[in-house]
Amino acid sequence: MKDKDIIKVIKLLLILGCLYLFMLILECIVGSIWNLILFLAIILTVLWCYYRKKKEKTYAKGVLLLIILLLFLIWSIGPCVYERHIAEMKKTKLEEKQREIEGKKYAKEMEEDMKRAQEETEEEHAKRKVEEDESKKAEKANVSSTPIYNFKEDRDCSDFSNASEATEFMKESKAAGFGDHRLDRNRDGIACN
Repeated sequence: MKDKDIIKVIKLLLILGCLYLFMLILECIVGSIWNLILFLAIILTVLWCYYRKKKEKTYAKGVLLLIILLLFLIWSIGPCVYERHIAEMKKTKLEEKQREIEGKKYAKEMEEDMKRAQEETEEEHAKRKVEEDESKKAEKANVSSTPIYNFKEDRDCSDFSNASEATEFMKESKAAGFGDHRLDRNRDGIACN
């Protein structure tokens, strides 16, 4: 940074510090009736000195009175300003601690939500896997329970152990496009009866 920029920053910081001090002093003056009366006495003394100077009269007594009143005002509001400044600093520290506590609480809640969501996802994945395994087992059971037929080979009633097995073969053969193999001679939908 250039020297001009540093000087500008320092001036700005001084202005902000003076404004902060002025606000604290104003709070202390308004906060006590004695401080308010003292402040009004200082203003009246300044006006009286200005009036005396304008009339070209001596105002040395006014300046002396002004110095005494200013010292008394500083003595009166000094502790108040200090206490208010300390209170502001404590308030700021408490607010920082509160924000820190709230931040930790929020982070903990987010962490718990993430764990909960992850557990739900894992449970759902496990359920899906169990369902897939069960459906594969059921599919294998269906495949193993239904015999695999060669529909190109001609069959007749003596090739089957009963009429329901022959009827099942006939229906599957028709569905595959190979006809009924002349198993249903009376055309009633039941083979070998």
